[in-house]
Amino acid sequence: MSKEACIIKGTKHGLSILIPSELAFSEVLAQLRARLASAQEFFAGATVYVSTTDRELKPEEKQQLAQTVEAFGMVISEREVPEQSASAAEHKAGTMGEANEPAEDTLLVRRTIRSGQRIWYNGNVVVLGDVNPGAEIVCTGDILVLGCLRGVAHAGCNGNVNASVFAFRLEPTQLRIASYISRSPDEKLPRPLEPEIARICENVIQISAYQSS
Repeated sequence: MSKEACIIKGTKHGLSILIPSELAFSEVLAQLRARLASAQEFFAGATVYVSTTDRELKPEEKQQLAQTVEAFGMVISEREVPEQSASAAEHKAGTMGEANEPAEDTLLVRRTIRSGQRIWYNGNVVVLGDVNPGAEIVCTGDILVLGCLRGVAHAGCNGNVNASVFAFRLEPTQLRIASYISRSPDEKLPRPLEPEIARICENVIQISAYQSS
C-alpha cells in the first residue's frame, strides 16, 4: 500500500492540504482526486490552503493542483496557512476536550448539511449552518452547530464519553455520545430560548442550557 500522499485538515481558515516531499506529484494528484471524489458534496465551496514540507511546487504543478481542486467546486488560496495560525487553531480545538488531552483537529463546515448528506471526521466538527432532518454528523470529538440541529449527531464515536453536542437549537432525530443514545421526544416541547448542550451525566445523555461562564 502506498504512503498517504496528502493530508486534509480543517482549520479556522478553511481546509489545509499538506503535501509531503517524498512522493511523485502524479501520485499526490491521484490520491487527492480520490479523497475529494469520496466526499465531493461535503468539500464543495470550501477554501483550500496548500502546505508543503521541504518541497517547492513548480508553476505547472500549482496549476494542476488548482484545476483539480476547482473541479470539485473548491476555491484554492494563493497563500499558505501561516504556521502560527494553524497551530493556534489546533490548540483551540484541543481546548474543546479535556485540558490534558492531545489537541484534536477541527473541521469547519460553512454551509447547511442537507438530507442524505453524511459527515464523518476524526476530530471536532463545527457547522456554520443547519443540520437538516436526514443528514448525519459522526465524529470522534465534539459537534458544534451554529444553527438548528435536526438530523442525526454522533459525537465521540470512538468511545469518547467526554464529547458533547452543542447547537443554537437542539432538535435531533437521534443524538449519540459514545455508546449512549437519545431520541427526540414524541410530544412537542416548548422551544428553548437559548443554545443547548448535550453531555453524558450519570450514564445518560443530559441536555441543558449552555452556560458560557
